[in-house]
Amino acid sequence: MPRASFTFLNHACFMVRTDGALLLADPWLEGAVFDNAWALMDPSGSEGELLELLNGAGVPVYIWCSRATPDRLVLPFLRRFREEFRGIATFLYRPGRDLRLGDELRRLRLPVAECPDGATVDLAGDLRLTALSNGDGDTACLIGAGGRHILSLGDRALPTAAACQALLPRIGQIAPRIDVLLTGFGTMGWCGNPDSFAAREAAAKAAVERLASQIERLRPRLVVPVASFARFARADNAWLNGGRLAPRELLDAPRLETLRGLIRFMAPGDRVDLQRDTPATLAARHEAALERWGACWRNRPPPLPRPPQASVGELKAAFSRYREHVAEGLYRLPRLLEMLGVVRPLLLHLPDLRQNVELSYRHGLRLQPREMAAHIAMFSGTALRLLTSADGFETVYAGGCFWTLRRSGLSAFGRFFLPQRMARRGADRRRPLAMGGVLWRALLGRMARRLHAALR
Repeated sequence: MPRASFTFLNHACFMVRTDGALLLADPWLEGAVFDNAWALMDPSGSEGELLELLNGAGVPVYIWCSRATPDRLVLPFLRRFREEFRGIATFLYRPGRDLRLGDELRRLRLPVAECPDGATVDLAGDLRLTALSNGDGDTACLIGAGGRHILSLGDRALPTAAACQALLPRIGQIAPRIDVLLTGFGTMGWCGNPDSFAAREAAAKAAVERLASQIERLRPRLVVPVASFARFARADNAWLNGGRLAPRELLDAPRLETLRGLIRFMAPGDRVDLQRDTPATLAARHEAALERWGACWRNRPPPLPRPPQASVGELKAAFSRYREHVAEGLYRLPRLLEMLGVVRPLLLHLPDLRQNVELSYRHGLRLQPREMAAHIAMFSGTALRLLTSADGFETVYAGGCFWTLRRSGLSAFGRFFLPQRMARRGADRRRPLAMGGVLWRALLGRMARRLHAALR
């Protein structure tokens, strides 16, 4: 029987090795991402050591990129890989609604291969990969290696029991059984203001329920938690670490009492022999990993500083350039959307400047009275990055570097920056069909929210 192994590297990054090929997934091993908003819980990884390993592998190397976010598509590593890797490599991704993945990889002049949804792609030897859409732009993957099957869900795929049940027939056509399930045990999303501890507790309970549902429906032989080993790292988002479950706290949850024997935590660098290892043989390494992760949870370093303060004049100039940019890419569509009421002006509070400003596609940036109730608040340096970076909204939103001041603040924030998100995903005038699809989904979402509010 051919040999096959699985190695956990850090966060969502792992490696599958067979006699004839090596698959690397989502390589984030060093540095902070999302403008220093996220950092690795265990920063001991080394890109240099990984590149040395890949150069000495002596087999074709495949790199799976599950989505176009900085914790999965790590551009500094990809640039270094392009310069230092000396073997044969192919980058794999699923073409979908987010067009950035393929665009970024091709822009870096990296060899790419598409993995269409549900199609099994033979890589080399007996290594295979099947990309599975999650329906919201995220991607899971099913990996076949040495006669074993690994299902990697990350931290977003299959969030409900119904979603797990719906996927079972698709998996059953490819694999008789899931030998290893890779899944998250906590989310890294924005989850309330500094005083919203109950919301974060509820999110932690939901993560436990999601993990239990995945295990009960998918019935894997082994569960390895991944994609939950980062922390909120800045002074203006560190409160979001409160309420997140450490690994041992997760295992103590009553909901997992009958399932915890299948769950095995791994430390960076730990390896599983896919033919021989079982939850029982991994018990000692599991305990050592729990101790290591417990120390990481307890001994987090001090938060990093937020971006330097910006003036109202800098923000006004930045928003003027932003309006010109999105108008150029979207045929002045943002002004029309605001006139029709699909997008409304966003009222932003800047606590370090003690100012309220209104952002409007029609009227630009205008100061507003301080007593007006703003939609959201963030520091001025963060607001400047929001307006000057191509992925400003996604960086600020994923980083959680803001808080809401109205009940509708979060939805107003997302709707206002819909044009930026469309341009970032390639849904602009270069791709009119994609642009129309995004607008149609946004309109349906708005209608659904109005209906839900009317029925409450």
